[in-house]
Amino acid sequence: MKKIAIIPARSGSKGLKDKNIIKVCGKPLMSYSIEAAINSKCFDKVIVTTDSEKYAEIAKKYGAEVILRGERLSNDNATSYMVIADVLSKVEIVDYFVLLQPTSPMRDELHIKKACEMFEE
Repeated sequence: MKKIAIIPARSGSKGLKDKNIIKVCGKPLMSYSIEAAINSKCFDKVIVTTDSEKYAEIAKKYGAEVILRGERLSNDNATSYMVIADVLSKVEIVDYFVLLQPTSPMRDELHIKKACEMFEE
């Protein structure tokens, strides 16, 4: 089965500026989701979708591919569905995707692996 991880990391957080790259134990918050996805070995691709070149550089540093998105998909009115549809329109056909929010750093590769196994059963 072909599957991808999608990690949405918008730079325009209203509540906590740049929350997705705030350092947590010395690493940017979104790096935990990237590393967990890669270490799970469940995905053909780990993709960060972002509106920020800075976020894109960080994502690449931790091993993710990046899809840059425009203003229409980066404002307060953009939904997760819109962002996912954008990513899926830009990659080859996959059997399924997993959405990994960067604000869940306690989720690790074992959680992801178990979730994929349960879904596939």
